[in-house]
Amino acid sequence: MYLSATAADLERSSLFLAEQRQHPCTDCGYSYLDSHLGPVGEHFRRLRVGGGTIIANTDEPLRELHIVPHGGTEVPHDLLASVDPADYQRLSQLVHENVDLGTAAIYRHLVDDIVAGRAKGVAVAGFHLTRLLLDANRHLVDEQLPPTPYVGSADLYREYLLSEGARLRVEALLPWLDAVDEVLRELGGAGTVYHHHTYDVYSMSPRPWDRGFTEKRPAFQLIWRRAPLDSVDVDPGEGELGLAQLGDIEGVQAAIRDFLEEEIGLGNGSGQIDYPLLLPVLPFRGTRIGDPADAPRHLVYDLRKDLLATEEHIRSWVVVAPWRFGDSSASAVTSSAESASSAKVG
Repeated sequence: MYLSATAADLERSSLFLAEQRQHPCTDCGYSYLDSHLGPVGEHFRRLRVGGGTIIANTDEPLRELHIVPHGGTEVPHDLLASVDPADYQRLSQLVHENVDLGTAAIYRHLVDDIVAGRAKGVAVAGFHLTRLLLDANRHLVDEQLPPTPYVGSADLYREYLLSEGARLRVEALLPWLDAVDEVLRELGGAGTVYHHHTYDVYSMSPRPWDRGFTEKRPAFQLIWRRAPLDSVDVDPGEGELGLAQLGDIEGVQAAIRDFLEEEIGLGNGSGQIDYPLLLPVLPFRGTRIGDPADAPRHLVYDLRKDLLATEEHIRSWVVVAPWRFGDSSASAVTSSAESASSAKVG
């Protein structure tokens, strides 16, 4: 079994977690891989696979999956062993700056509801290793092993990634992606998949799919247009281009705008579709032109990081669920104010 930092080296991991817990954020300082949850419970099953987990409700057949690929804040134990503890604060800050801030907290809220039996037919898949080392939201191998971070410098871990990155991909990332693919196959064409992401107010480093890196980003964005697989050379019809029906995504667009303006108090809660970011090639069934027709529909969003700054806002985001397709309320998450696991435990 892949070992997280907390399981392998308690002294070093305690020092690193202590640094992470200094951050006034909702994500860092938790031990997601070494959760106290067992493999089965009254309402759930939990699979720890590679560097991630999948937790699914067992009360009803699965019809909904939530994917949280960029909420990872954990580091491998052998990386910690190669870094001077005097640099743990700097490494911790680098992990923090490269996480989709708020999405690990979304993962915890979803887990709470699944475990308590309040989210029937729902599963959540979280990848918990830091995005510095492995990008769980990419299909191409060279993008799964990013040579540089989105924010900051790789000097603390570059040698480790060069020597251990390929092994880490095989041991930590690929098994998790395979397990997620099994859930997607189980869902089939009748299922729905939600991808939870956040982005910075301004782009921190230009990328090929970022079309607005010089401008302040809108409050949120949704993705409609799928990316083609490299091996696909087709001229798809309009119905094959999108992750879901465009009208359904436009309905979510209006719901998120209203939520941000009415619940959060944002002056302008407007968001756009397929701007500023285009969709890169993802590793998930149904997100690419050329995928099987019986794949589930997908909803991919990015919410600005400054809008999920508190546990209260995150709880409201999960409970109200403005990102949910309008016809899928039967499997809505019903978190209570008391359900969130807010204590940072090691």
